[in-house]
Amino acid sequence: FVKYCGLPSSSPVSSAALIRGNRKNCAQFSGSLDWLISRLERLEASSGILEVLHCVLVESPEALNIIKEGHIKSIISLLDKHGRNYKVLDVLCSLCVCHGVAVRSNQHLICDNLLPGRDLLLQTCLINHVSSMRPNIFLGVSDGSAQYRKWYYELIVDQALPFVTAEASHLRVGWANTSGYAPYPSGGEGWGGNGVGDDLYSYGFDGLHLWSGCIARTVSSPNQHLLSAEDVVSCCLDLSVPSISFRINGQPVQGMFENFNSDGLFFPVASFSAGVKSVLY
Repeated sequence: FVKYCGLPSSSPVSSAALIRGNRKNCAQFSGSLDWLISRLERLEASSGILEVLHCVLVESPEALNIIKEGHIKSIISLLDKHGRNYKVLDVLCSLCVCHGVAVRSNQHLICDNLLPGRDLLLQTCLINHVSSMRPNIFLGVSDGSAQYRKWYYELIVDQALPFVTAEASHLRVGWANTSGYAPYPSGGEGWGGNGVGDDLYSYGFDGLHLWSGCIARTVSSPNQHLLSAEDVVSCCLDLSVPSISFRINGQPVQGMFENFNSDGLFFPVASFSAGVKSVLY
C-alpha cells in the first residue's frame, strides 16, 4: 500500500500521514531503516523523513530491534545541523520507549553519544528566581466607605547586588491588586507574571522605570539610578483619583500611574531576586 522506494522529497509528509497509527504500514518501513536514515542527509527532505521515522518507531517494535549505533549517531548529528529541532527530539524519544516499556540499549546509546561534550539539551545558564513579598494589609473603596483613600509606605533597600547570575538582579516596588496579581517565580514571557509590573494588576518602580503590563516607561528623578543599597522608596496610593506615585530618597519621581481600574483591593508589594535585601515600613 505504501511505496517507499524512490520516495520524492515532496512526499514524506504525506507518507507520514498515511502510516501514522497503522501498524501494518509502519512494519513495511521497518526493514528499510538504512534507506530512511540515509535520506536524512538531504536537508530538503529531512523534515518529512523524520516524521515517517517517528511513526515507524512508535508503531513498529520490529524497527527498534534493528536500530544500530550508527543510526542513532546519524540522528543525533541532525542536532548539530538543525539545533534543538523538535522532530529530531521526537525521534530520539521514540527510540527510548516502546509502548510504555523502556528500551535500555537505545537509552544507553543515546546518553553515550549525545551528552558528552554537548549542551544542546541542557540549560547551561542560570536565570533569576523572582519572589514577591507583601504585608498583610488590603485597601479599597466603596460607596459610603469611611476608609482613608490616601496611603503611603516606604521600602528601604539594605542590599542590591547588580548581578548574581548572568541576568541583572531584579528589584521593583509598588502596589498590586487582588483582582489578578499572581506572580510565578519561574515565569517570563509566554508563561505569566514574574514580578511587580509584569501584568495589568500591578504597578511597579525600579528606580528608572514605571512598570505595568510588562511595559517599562522611563521616568526621571534627581540622580536617577536603578534601586541600590541605602535607597529609600516612598510609594503613594491615592484612591480618590486614583493615582500611584513614587519618591526616591525624598525626591519626587517625574511620572505616575493614573486612572487605572480601582476594583478589587490594593496591597503594597515588592519583587526581587537573589542578592537583594529590603524592608517594608
